[in-house]
Amino acid sequence: MPKTQADQAMLDADRHVTRAEFQQALEAFGRARYFFQKVGDRDGEAMAMMRRGEVELGQGRLAAARSDLLESLGLFTDEADDSDRAAAEVLLSETLHLEGESKLARAHAEAALARAAHGGNLYGEARARMQIGRLALDAGRADRALEDYGHARRLYEEAGRGLHEATALSAMAEVLRELGRADEAHAALEQAADLYAMNGDHLDEGTTRMDIGRLLADMGALEEAREAFAASARLNGEAGHLAGEAEALLEAGRLEARAAPKHAMKLLRHAAELFGHAGLDGRRDQVEREAAVLRV
Repeated sequence: MPKTQADQAMLDADRHVTRAEFQQALEAFGRARYFFQKVGDRDGEAMAMMRRGEVELGQGRLAAARSDLLESLGLFTDEADDSDRAAAEVLLSETLHLEGESKLARAHAEAALARAAHGGNLYGEARARMQIGRLALDAGRADRALEDYGHARRLYEEAGRGLHEATALSAMAEVLRELGRADEAHAALEQAADLYAMNGDHLDEGTTRMDIGRLLADMGALEEAREAFAASARLNGEAGHLAGEAEALLEAGRLEARAAPKHAMKLLRHAAELFGHAGLDGRRDQVEREAAVLRV
């Protein structure tokens, strides 16, 4: 049971976040900050403001997120946990990056890395490495980004964070593909898909299988691409993700368009139907036009 009003407000805020009730979460974090302030707990205030900034960032309200996160960092005392300060630093870096403040974003990402390392927080180190990698990629340093993503992957693995390791592998695959290293990109995506499956995240597994199919199709491995698209459609369908299933069927249909136009048309019609059921009328109409071309 919570010991204080501040603890209760933080629990309330977490429940609202879980339910996607974001305005209520912001208000609850604000109440928590007030209660922490009443008892002179600056580090509690800092945590409430950091969590508030995290919600603002997730909602795309960058100015509010930046304000909350800067305030959070100003509130932390010398006795604060390095891992908590690292989390605030990396969130601020992500916010600044989205605002186009790359130099400041880099400084805060490096500060997050240093604090997480000092606190022995492998997950925090990995998250900071991922952010540094994204900044490097935006700066045209694909080689540096790949190095940072690889470092993050190893840290996630060491921390036992399989789903985050899969995300790092997917990021590595994207860079490897841009560098023309398709075989290595394929291997990274296969590892990511296996990790998603092992951790029960079949929706992301389905998305990754679709990425694998697209890569294999570009490599000319058409039979393997067909298998990947079929697996993606099945996984998305089992998860009830109609749009994802439709995308996989669309890719499969496009793959068959030249060699087996009748089969391709069947796949495209099914994809169009699913897009319609998902409420994506624009995509449905687009795919119906593609199917109509195959009838000519």
